Amino acid sequence: MITLYQFQTSPLCEKVRRILNYKQLPFEIHEVPRAKVADYEHVSPTGKFPALEEDGKAVWDSTDIAHHLEAAHPDRPLIPSDPRDAAIVHVIEDWADESLYFYEMTMRMAWEHNAKIVVEEFVKTLPGMTVEQALPIVVKNAQELSTTQGLGRKPREQILSDFERHFVALEGFLSAGDFLAGDHVTLADIAVLCQVNALVWAQEAKARFDASPAITAWHARVSEIAPD
Repeated sequence: MITLYQFQTSPLCEKVRRILNYKQLPFEIHEVPRAKVADYEHVSPTGKFPALEEDGKAVWDSTDIAHHLEAAHPDRPLIPSDPRDAAIVHVIEDWADESLYFYEMTMRMAWEHNAKIVVEEFVKTLPGMTVEQALPIVVKNAQELSTTQGLGRKPREQILSDFERHFVALEGFLSAGDFLAGDHVTLADIAVLCQVNALVWAQEAKARFDASPAITAWHARVSEIAPD
């Protein structure tokens, strides 16, 4: 049996759910209380989630989980067998997880006008805390993380300009076909889709998303093939 330990609000946890659903693997979800992360060291020594447990084996980090599932359950593959195509998928997935991730975190959670929209989802994993109590904590933590990473030190106008370039790049990938790498859905599509889903909680990103027929059509296509 597969158990996914997750934070519901994390795009990286959504990524693993979609991989499992695409591969048609049954699994249980265990929602991790954010105040009790230390209790889950047996499945995630780093204290980060998602973490997956299968037949007594624990794997953490969404990319490591994806590769574990590819090896353990090779049917319905998400990583191409061709080395060049696999390399392209790797680069795009890394772009999603290590670059787009910080844009969604900054725009969705570090900017208070957007954080007010998403904070209700966060309090579901913060027992006993109200929305009013959680909002400043969510904003402060996101600002600290994005500042440490570097993005948060940029002016807001520059972040929006950078974000626009990322969406133009995404449209460029889609100009060549229905998917980001090759002629079928891959790990690249799922990784980017989940970051886009987090980004569109920010009103600035939602407006840009709605204005791109290529991205919205790709989003619908991948969501149907690899549902959450």
